[in-house]
Amino acid sequence: MTTEGDCEILVVGAGPTGLMAANLLARSGVRVRIVERRAEATRESRAFAVQARSLELLQAMGLAERFVERGVIARSVNIHVKGKFAGGLDFTRAETGDTPFPVILMIPQSESEALLAADLEALGVTIERGVDCTGFTMDAEGVNAALAHDDGRTENLRCAYIVGGDGSRSVVRAGAGIGWDGELLPQRFLLADCRVDWPLDHDNFRVFLNGPLIGLFLPLKGSACSRVMATDMSGSFGDEDGSTPAPLDLAEMEAGLAAAIDLPVKLSDPVWVTRYRAHHRFVDRYGKGRAFVAGDAAHIHSPAGGQGMNTGLQDAANLAWKLAAVLRGADAALLDSYGGERLPVGEAVVKRTGRLFAAAAGQAGFKARMRDRLLPIILPFISKKKPFQTNAFKGASQRGIAYPADGRLVPADSAGGKGPKPGERAPDAPWPGDGTLYEALAGYRFTLLALSLDPADDDSGPALAGLQDALTTFDPRAEPVVIDAIPADAPLATRYGLGAGRRRMLYIIRPDGYVGWRGAGWDVAAAARWIASLGTAGG
Repeated sequence: MTTEGDCEILVVGAGPTGLMAANLLARSGVRVRIVERRAEATRESRAFAVQARSLELLQAMGLAERFVERGVIARSVNIHVKGKFAGGLDFTRAETGDTPFPVILMIPQSESEALLAADLEALGVTIERGVDCTGFTMDAEGVNAALAHDDGRTENLRCAYIVGGDGSRSVVRAGAGIGWDGELLPQRFLLADCRVDWPLDHDNFRVFLNGPLIGLFLPLKGSACSRVMATDMSGSFGDEDGSTPAPLDLAEMEAGLAAAIDLPVKLSDPVWVTRYRAHHRFVDRYGKGRAFVAGDAAHIHSPAGGQGMNTGLQDAANLAWKLAAVLRGADAALLDSYGGERLPVGEAVVKRTGRLFAAAAGQAGFKARMRDRLLPIILPFISKKKPFQTNAFKGASQRGIAYPADGRLVPADSAGGKGPKPGERAPDAPWPGDGTLYEALAGYRFTLLALSLDPADDDSGPALAGLQDALTTFDPRAEPVVIDAIPADAPLATRYGLGAGRRRMLYIIRPDGYVGWRGAGWDVAAAARWIASLGTAGG
């Protein structure tokens, strides 16, 4: 038995959520360890859709380009009824100017994990594989975690906090005594990553509805490999809890897919073939004491809408900067806002994906027949409407998520008028010259954003410098971004509420890309009061 104290935060689980949490903590200057009981990295595609909000986060980390290079860009979700195209989502028809990523990126989870792991290694953090967290205890000062190494060695680790990104059977969730409730859904599916030969292209996300049957096609690597799913009508799924599905061969997968899509199809070169059964489960809180959960350890649901992994990545982005700030001396009550902000988001995702899942895969008999008759009439009409496409993309991309005012971390908006309010996502916009605002906000750090339609006067410099000093007590990597002489009709001005008598706006952008505070004019005193209210060591 060895006793170690070489980290401030222990992250359990090296899936996408755990890797993201460890990465952002390391970037924030936190001494972090990440352990994973599996000896090898994920090889299957598993989660595959990376939405715009997640790509924005990856861009801030300097990783978006690497993800895009390895993935397939999808700009539509095509819906077919009884083998015929009926309409669907077309992001080229949506208003998407406030994001650099008006797409869904299709990339296997194995690739996503490899990219995050490589970046984490570059930050000096090694993933400790074959290390199982077998339990932990908490006290007022920290956490004692028991680690079992695959070579037989045991370790007692002392740290300040523990973060569970360890999936639906989370040790961290169970050890903290966090409630976990939900249900196993009755629908069963066949799933494969393989080569697909058929009369359609390999570029678009497709949903096939055919009475009680549903089929899915997701592009992964052009014609070489795609993800396909189809309703499992065999009645031989396996054990009832869905943990050990019955064997599946490619011939059964091909027959099931052909029946669902009502088109000729030939499958070959399988990479992964399995049966799948969805759960809807959710925690009653996101943290207890010094333990926190994120991703599948906090919420699991159907794959409808491609929301699961993205929600986990955003959980990690919300939590990491708060943990780092508390370790630097901020009020520990700041950590309560993690559950306060993310629990409603996770609950909404579970409910929304449940409704989508029920509408697509949960219909049979008369309801399925009516759906198949009405959709080819309704979809072609609404698919042409820009508001429909804009709202659909806003929801799918997670750009519409906002945190309600709580009086402290998310203050009531005193500025009024247009532009993102506290708790809302900060939109992108082109510079008046070259570049974009997101390029200036990159780094997963606090940013003091001072915008002006007029040239900035020299008298404002010391006041803004003093405000930056206050921010650096909360985040040593905080930076000011001052943009002046902005044309009144520039997207940067209109998206951030300049004009109509407001010549200046001051924003504080949180590391996770949300507005922390804003004020009309450069009201440095009010901004400083907000920073101090967070209870930083320097406040």
